[in-house]
Amino acid sequence: MNIKEISGGVRLCTHKTAKFKNSVVTLNLLTPLSQDAAKNALLIHLLARTNKNYDTLMNMNRRLASLYGAVISPSVSKIGEVQVLSLSLLCLDDRFALGNDKVWEEGVKLLCTCLFKPDITPDGFREENIQREKRLLIEKIESRKDEKRLYALDRMTEEMCRDEAYGISQLGKTEDIEKITGKELMEAWKKLLFSCPIQINVTGNIDEKRTEKIFSSLFDSLARDKKAVTELHTEFLTEAYESRTVTEKQKVKQGKLVIGMRAGMTYDYDNYAAIKVMCAIFGSGTFSKLFTNVREKMSLCYYCSARLVNNKGLIIVESGVETENALKALNAIRNELDDIRKGIFTDEVIENAKKSITDTLSSVDDSIMTLDHWMTSQTTSGLFRTPESFIDEINSVSREEIIIAASMVTEDTVFILESEKEEE
Repeated sequence: MNIKEISGGVRLCTHKTAKFKNSVVTLNLLTPLSQDAAKNALLIHLLARTNKNYDTLMNMNRRLASLYGAVISPSVSKIGEVQVLSLSLLCLDDRFALGNDKVWEEGVKLLCTCLFKPDITPDGFREENIQREKRLLIEKIESRKDEKRLYALDRMTEEMCRDEAYGISQLGKTEDIEKITGKELMEAWKKLLFSCPIQINVTGNIDEKRTEKIFSSLFDSLARDKKAVTELHTEFLTEAYESRTVTEKQKVKQGKLVIGMRAGMTYDYDNYAAIKVMCAIFGSGTFSKLFTNVREKMSLCYYCSARLVNNKGLIIVESGVETENALKALNAIRNELDDIRKGIFTDEVIENAKKSITDTLSSVDDSIMTLDHWMTSQTTSGLFRTPESFIDEINSVSREEIIIAASMVTEDTVFILESEKEEE
């Protein structure tokens, strides 16, 4: 993987490989999570659908079909307290095209036209396009509420980080989406284009020098002022001030228990390897304490797992429980973490945890989309890290470091979604 700054606040990340029949190009626009989240999320979806040259969905789809079925898709995520707005092109590698068709370069031109030359009028984006994308985005938000596992996770995050930007949903709120106008979207587009940091990911059998030349020329023409590029920052709380419990009741068949913990990190890769291994021992696999003890031996839940959110310094435990078992499961989960703090775990479990993590890291280059996602995950980091460098760090973690990592964890917020009993 090669990384180079090619313009003011624009970073190009390339990974040349002939392993796949496709190529992927992703334009990642980075902006602080704020009350503009809904506006930004709506904007990136609009940019992916049409542009100045292809101003209807039919025309756009015909052009993509002519490029051997290429696909341009939008996505919105958050990495720490940064909203990541992504436009991705998936297209056939030129080796498999007929004759001398330049599928990749034509696809890149189309992708960049979506970003640089959207379908707008002097009054902003077209109302019919806005209404279509508003409806789709609201459906996506509402679907998370219907999926109770996601709903419980979102509610816990909202409560835990109520005074932090991380508590804001990357898609924004339904009520905010409904109020957005075409003119506001046009202003948001201009602001993002000229002031947000941008990372371009390019993966496939590419000419890296040619790739750099194309993107350097495109972004140099914007004349972006590096001093005007927005600075990105994520607030890390190293410990919880207190543990609080929030309970809700709904008519659900299965209750949910979600626990938010502070991992003691001061930035995204502070003590990362030790915390990652500790978290795997705690609840990230069939060998983990939460699975073998809380789920299997005690039968207190349907599922129970823990994961590290390193870009915010959080450990999140998710569990599906019967309402009457929620507090029992909560205490059992706390006891399993205490056992790790006391060093009550075997060397075999350490090896299983390390192998689980390193196997996942080793498989990053098995899929072109996984490679692209890895590169995107590095957008907010000051240093660009490869899977191989992480593997070395994971394998060097000691038992003592695992115990220290567990001792730094503090419980912050417990969210319980209880099953509402139907009246007879």
